[in-house]
Amino acid sequence: MKVEYLSAILASSLLIFGCNSDNDDEVVTEPPVVVIPPVVVPPVVVVPPVVDGVSIDDASTVVVKLDTFDSITGALSFTVANSEGEALTNVANYDIVYFGFPDPASPSIKPKAWKRWHVTQNYQCDSTATDSCTGTLEATDTAGKYTFNVSDLDLQSKASANAEMVFKVAVQIKGALASNEIELIDPSN
Repeated sequence: MKVEYLSAILASSLLIFGCNSDNDDEVVTEPPVVVIPPVVVPPVVVVPPVVDGVSIDDASTVVVKLDTFDSITGALSFTVANSEGEALTNVANYDIVYFGFPDPASPSIKPKAWKRWHVTQNYQCDSTATDSCTGTLEATDTAGKYTFNVSDLDLQSKASANAEMVFKVAVQIKGALASNEIELIDPSN
């Protein structure tokens, strides 16, 4: 072999072995890739501001919805709003009438007993007259919700002896411009 080839082989082997340094023990590794899932933020729900309501004297319509009716004590709770559903505040004037009807399941054996056919008890308030309110009307913490209580409801004593009665109530709330339509409401409604 020629010396020229031999020196070329030797030079190339030195280059190959020379690149192989003593740092073979040190292994370079890349840090692990951690995939963090994106944070999903729920959509923001915009809650409309609490409306204090409309004064009853500014309302052009009045709608009353009876929430509860205790036929024994006469305690009522109801919601007063306008036809758009806005709560009506400052309610003070009312006519509330409790009715006692004979139970249709037990008809009267005296056909001329029409005078005792039904009994009523009325409660009213006219805020323009002083001391003319009967019963207690109170606004609750929720705008447009009211309770009404009486201490002297006694329909049974006005009825015929041993009469089985069905009770109903009519509530009329009065504003300066409007009042609700009166309807008889059963305690179950």
